[in-house]
Parts: sequence; structure tokens; C-alpha cells
Amino acid sequence: MAANTSPIFILQGNMVPTSNNRIVTANTASDGSGTLYTIVTAGTDGTRIDAVRFRNSQATAAASSNMVHRVFLTDASGTNPTLVGEVATAAATRSTTAVGATSIITFDQPIIMKSGQLLRVCQSVYAGVQDQFDAIAYGADY
Repeated sequence: MAANTSPIFILQGNMVPTSNNRIVTANTASDGSGTLYTIVTAGTDGTRIDAVRFRNSQATAAASSNMVHRVFLTDASGTNPTLVGEVATAAATRSTTAVGATSIITFDQPIIMKSGQLLRVCQSVYAGVQDQFDAIAYGADY
């Protein structure tokens, strides 16, 4: 379906199921090297991203680690990632009565992605299953 053009509106959401993008490795690099997880592939007519949320997804009660979550945007060929945001995520202990750690990056100007660009994420610490995080982008295709 062709994009709306006058004025331009989004057509449909573009969110990858988080279970397919569970972060289960550490990557301390802020230059885009190392293991990155793709959470959005831009649609044919481009994609708008307003925010990315990181939510602890461990299965049992345990304390997560303090860490930094990073968001990268690639070029139109899906390569050469560039750091576009990062957020510190404080440790928290998930239980039957307390939520796990969570953080969100809300972009002051939305990221407008061209077809072929990827939005990718990583985290700086992974000490074990207590540090599993799901990343979800809030965005949509044009």
C-alpha cells in the first residue's frame, strides 16, 4: 500500500514481537560493534519511531544488574550503526508483588527511518537470566 502523502500519516504499527528480540548478551561498545538486536526494520515507505522501552523479562524473582541500554540506527543498507540514544537502567528485584527494572528512551524528535534501515539495541551488562530484557519500539510504517 502506498504511503499517505498529503498530509502524511502512519498506516500501520511496526513492532517486532519482543520474545524474538530478548537481549541475552552484554555489549559494552558504543560504536555499534558487537552483538546488536534488531527491533525494527523500516517499511517500504519509511517508518517513524517515537520511543524504545526496555523491560526486564526474567522468569523468576531475582535482582537485575545496573546497566546501560543503547539504541542504534543503521544506514539504508542495514549497515554502519550509529548511536542515537542510551539510557541507564537501575537494578530492581522482580517478584510477585514488584515489577522488574524498566526504562524508556523517548526521542525529542522522532526517528524517521528510510526503507532498509534497522533500529538495533544492546545492553552493557548480562550477568545471567536475571538480566534478560525485552526491547520494544513505539512506531509505525508510512
